[in-house]
Amino acid sequence: MTGTSGVVPSRPVLGILAMLLNTLTIPFMGVVIKRLAEMDVGTLEMLALRSWITLGLLLPMLFFYDNIRAVKAADIKAHVVHAGFAIFTMACFYYALRTLPLVTVTAINFTTPIFALVFARIIFGEKVAPLGWVALFVGFGGTLLVLRPDSSGIGFDSLVVLLGSATAAAMNLAVRRMPARSTNYAVLFYFSLGGAVVYGAVAAPVMTVPQPDELIWLVTLAAIALAVHTCTTVAYRVGSSMLIGALDYTRIIWAVLIGYVFLAEMPDALDGVGCLLIVLSGVIVLQLGTAKRPDRPIQAH
Repeated sequence: MTGTSGVVPSRPVLGILAMLLNTLTIPFMGVVIKRLAEMDVGTLEMLALRSWITLGLLLPMLFFYDNIRAVKAADIKAHVVHAGFAIFTMACFYYALRTLPLVTVTAINFTTPIFALVFARIIFGEKVAPLGWVALFVGFGGTLLVLRPDSSGIGFDSLVVLLGSATAAAMNLAVRRMPARSTNYAVLFYFSLGGAVVYGAVAAPVMTVPQPDELIWLVTLAAIALAVHTCTTVAYRVGSSMLIGALDYTRIIWAVLIGYVFLAEMPDALDGVGCLLIVLSGVIVLQLGTAKRPDRPIQAH
């Protein structure tokens, strides 16, 4: 509900609850991806079918006038840029989750704010405070502890996650600069549409008809993906970006617990130290970003 000015009122408790739910939901999405991999559902098939199902869940919402108006009025170029980064990012994480432990993927994913800091400096010329560079090196050290490269270098799957984290940072920057007329529904709609087209085209040569048990897990994956987006949207629209961003790091706790209970994965001491350093780095970056860009009311559409 909005006021007469069209500004979403601050509701910190709701924002906190939404983000805490999100930190629990995302690791479960990793469990579903691993379960589908065990059923020999290929990464491309998984991505294509997940995108088609998600798009199918979104289409009925076009019957609401505000949503169809938002889709028509949206800045298509901005959505193409965002969807391009998002499609590539999702492919990286789905691929890596097939083989890497859930906590490893989660920890490396937390390097996204570090990449965002670097990109903002290179692309937009934003100044980086000395503490920001400290955060970058702390996060880099934590990432090395998690990856633990040997004489042969870093494993391919780990590099894929790093690449996905980098493109996730670019995706976040694209969203931050998206025109105001592009609503949250329009963002998800065009991303899902782009994923359905791109993944569908790439996966066509290897696509098979999913079995009933596979379809159940695929629908579950699509539903969780929509839940993640909804929680993220609510959290950042009604809560403090610094608080919400910091709460996201509790996801590492759920990743450890869910990985242990459902996947029998147990990180070692070096993993733990690396995760702590990455989290510390990310929190510093978030603090610096919030100090430079204070929260502003978000216009409802």
